[in-house]
Amino acid sequence: MRKLIVFTLVFFFLGSLTYLFFNQEEKYYKLSETAPPEYVKYLKENGLDVKVEKDGSLWLNEKDKADFVVCCS
Repeated sequence: MRKLIVFTLVFFFLGSLTYLFFNQEEKYYKLSETAPPEYVKYLKENGLDVKVEKDGSLWLNEKDKADFVVCCS
């Protein structure tokens, strides 16, 4: 019985960690209102995660904020 309780607790703990790891949403912040193709190309060449929304705005991944400051300032 004790082994079953330990197994259940370990199972739920690992399941919780897996859920939290895979459920992390990527956070982006708006870099500009427009997204010139040359600018997007330059950012992608430097390995930055950017996306262009349907309204034409340019968004940068929050994790790449420091890299953006180093490469593009």
